[in-house]
Amino acid sequence: MNNKLSITRRNLLKTGAGAAAMLATPALMTKGFAADTLTVSDYGGVFEQGFRLAFYDSFEKEFGVKINVTTVSPDPVPQYKMSVDTKSYLADVVMLTPEHVDRLTKMGNYLEDLNLKVDDPENYVKGSLTPKFGGIEVYALALGYRKDAVGDNAPKNWLDFWDADKFKGRRGLWRSPVLTLEIALLADGVAPDKIYPLDVDRAFKSLDKIRDHVDIWWTSGAQATQLIQSGELDMMSIWSTRAQAAADGGAPVGISWDQGFYNIDGWTIPTGSPKVELGRKFIQYCMNAERQAKFTDVLSAGPVNTKAYDFIKKERAELLPTTPAHVKGMQPLNASFWGEHQDALTERFEKWMLG
Repeated sequence: MNNKLSITRRNLLKTGAGAAAMLATPALMTKGFAADTLTVSDYGGVFEQGFRLAFYDSFEKEFGVKINVTTVSPDPVPQYKMSVDTKSYLADVVMLTPEHVDRLTKMGNYLEDLNLKVDDPENYVKGSLTPKFGGIEVYALALGYRKDAVGDNAPKNWLDFWDADKFKGRRGLWRSPVLTLEIALLADGVAPDKIYPLDVDRAFKSLDKIRDHVDIWWTSGAQATQLIQSGELDMMSIWSTRAQAAADGGAPVGISWDQGFYNIDGWTIPTGSPKVELGRKFIQYCMNAERQAKFTDVLSAGPVNTKAYDFIKKERAELLPTTPAHVKGMQPLNASFWGEHQDALTERFEKWMLG
């Protein structure tokens, strides 16, 4: 994606730039890919569970295709680029975010056109589907906390998180400049609508104020889930999907959505993939509202096809980041900014970590 994710509460829920899925028909099925395989790379864990429930198992059954699943690396761009450059395709369909797409687009021709069919674009989250990106789910970086540790004094936002005297407990932050710089600015009093372009110097000064109170800098979603589920941390920045997975597993975990950020995960196809047509068919298959609703049974992410809420139980829908009560307190991550600055700011962030 080359444009900023300027998504408001209204157009997040009511407008979009996407494509609707075409349900499998007998005509399509006669063009099956019998005895073929498709390697799909997602984020593993609860994501693989949710996507298998929603897409993988039914696609295998419907089209006679075996889906193999691998796990995307924390920063998939270097491996993605190398895969195309060397024509050693490790996966046929790869999950990325808009800023990953932006970075790869700036590097050259690394992403195939998906040829998604536009049918009812008003039912898709804006920016979720572009010619080379098929958005599937909306997730958020929010503030997770242990209810048994904080009691009635739960932090409501990043201003509270930075106040280590008033809100005591073991803390964790993501070891990445992406969104960690944003929440540092919010903690320093920057208004949410003034976050971008980032005042990077101010963000690092804000991080200086909290660094002695950060017990663990987590590096993966699975680690974040384990840290809050086990009680090793009392409060932390965490993907909402991971925090809810811990809560679903029985841990007393709460989520503060205020001052959070949301982003989109979606499918892409590496340029030159020998299975580009099968990959396109799979991505089109995933656009269907009823199928997207199914992953929310185990994955607490918002479907990009908002018609999916017609098939999601109310009590489950209230846990998802794209419900009106949650999204009104959050901002979209600016993919264009990070597509341009992520490499340089990652280098600076790591130097700061070691300093």
